[in-house]
Parts: sequence; structure tokens; C-alpha cells
Amino acid sequence: MIAIQCTQKLLKEVGQEYKEAIIPTVPLGCWHANLLILDRRKCALFTNDLTRYSFLVPGLKKPDFKMLDEVFRQNLFRCLRIDNFSQEEIEKVLEEIHEVVFTRSSDRSVLGTMNDMANIIKWRVQDEGGLGNVDIDEMNSKLNRMPHGPLDYGHSFRRVGEVLKAEG
Repeated sequence: MIAIQCTQKLLKEVGQEYKEAIIPTVPLGCWHANLLILDRRKCALFTNDLTRYSFLVPGLKKPDFKMLDEVFRQNLFRCLRIDNFSQEEIEKVLEEIHEVVFTRSSDRSVLGTMNDMANIIKWRVQDEGGLGNVDIDEMNSKLNRMPHGPLDYGHSFRRVGEVLKAEG
């Protein structure tokens, strides 16, 4: 089971009762999510607490928020595949996320990282003339290749690889 810790704005969109703090038992089990509005479209930014691995899911509609756990799974799979993780590594991650629980956000450090990424995303969308002109897959991949202070200026996609190897 994993926990997606949502900001208040995103919990309102999800419209589900959230659970109190849950401590997942798997290394990639704790994520944060935030609602961003880009070009008048609702988007979700997901970030893993341990590795800071992140991805943006643009253009969400009301039905997408009702099944946000499935939207999360599909987009995480897509990002891991694009970042050239092995089939075995991807399957390991997908096994861990068969059950998703939504809770309130709790880690200010992760929220700070997400705010930095949100600013980079907003700048990129503006610079490229709108969300429709941005290659989301390429942008997500670049987000995970930026150095992050909480990782001692390491890269999140490398940290995911290290965690998966240590698990194996």
C-alpha cells in the first residue's frame, strides 16, 4: 500500500474522505500530490518523498479526480518506461502500488521541492506558448534529472534506481 499525501486543494477535487497519517512499508510508498492550474487546465504534480521522483499529469477532468489512483499508476508506469527503467524494476514498483490511500500532506520539505518544480513547470509552459506546446514526457524526464538539495544535489531518477536495486 502507498500513501498519496495531497494538498488541501487537491483533496477538495478528489472529493473522498481522506485517511489519517499512514506509514507505508515500501520504500517508494509515500508520495505527495498538488493541484496546479496551467492554461486554465487542472493538472496534478506527484512527487515521491524519498527520491523526489516527480511527474506532471496535465488536463485532468472531474472523472479523472474520482479515479486519481489509477491516473497515478498509469502515469507513473509511463514515466518509468520513458526513463528507461527495466521491465523488472517497473513491475516491482507497480506491485507496491496496487492499493492507494489518500491522506493530508505532512512533509514541508517535499512541498518545498514541489513548489520549486511547479515554478519551473509554469515557466516552461509560459516560455513554450502554452501547455499544448509542451512535450510533457520530455519535461517530466528533465524534472527528474535536476539536482535536488534534499538529495545532496543528486538526481531523483538515479535515486529511484538505487532504491530499487537495494530492494531487490
